[in-house]
Amino acid sequence: MMTSLLCCCVLCLYLKGSANQQMRLAEVSSNPSLKISHISLGNAENDYDKVIDYITALDADFISFQELTPDWNAQLTRRLSTQFKYIHTMTRLDPFGMGFFSKLPIADMDTVVFKDVPTLIGTVMLDHGHTCHIVSCTVIPPVNQAAFATISKHFSYLSEYIHHLSGEVIVLGDLHLPPWASEIQQFKLTANLQDSRRDTNPRNLDGSVTLPRIPVEHIFFGKKFECTSFSELGNSTVGRIGVTGAYQIHNSDVESIQ
Repeated sequence: MMTSLLCCCVLCLYLKGSANQQMRLAEVSSNPSLKISHISLGNAENDYDKVIDYITALDADFISFQELTPDWNAQLTRRLSTQFKYIHTMTRLDPFGMGFFSKLPIADMDTVVFKDVPTLIGTVMLDHGHTCHIVSCTVIPPVNQAAFATISKHFSYLSEYIHHLSGEVIVLGDLHLPPWASEIQQFKLTANLQDSRRDTNPRNLDGSVTLPRIPVEHIFFGKKFECTSFSELGNSTVGRIGVTGAYQIHNSDVESIQ
């Protein structure tokens, strides 16, 4: 019994260390900010219109889609283009299609590829002094030891790319691994990223707690940002389709620009 209790204590400490050390979300200020959502379309459990109705109701400045097929792209563009005027998509028939739908002008776009797995990078201006690079990435499924080794190399490649970006950074996507995975922990460390999650209990946008599951969709952010909200996206109609968060520039960085 004591051994089991000790193991539980160790596990709790480890999970706590896997989440963001700043357990309380930051207070909303008037600093430059961005509301951003990540959606994995492969998780959608209903027809196009019901899923897009849910997406339309989101209060997001920027939406990143993964598993974006030509059919999904056509439907999303048809329904969302009046609300999100800046669109850049890269459709594929495999799980690696991606796209950005933004209310803010996308100043620059880039695509990098690691072993045929793309990463999509879009740059937006939060104000005259703050640039934000939004990095949508995914990795191959961790099905065996060789796959884990490839994932680690992929994260190293992305970390090197992120280090060369000038400005704020948000990294998001379905990474097929939970926050406590060593590969995720190392990626955050080497890329100087923080986790938006404050705990391992999934919480919906309406505040309700979902059934337990392993969280594999992530939004990470750079040190000049602070997170003011984070929650899961989905309901019983559309399924669990992603995550959403709000981020603002730290006071110290705003003051340094002025």
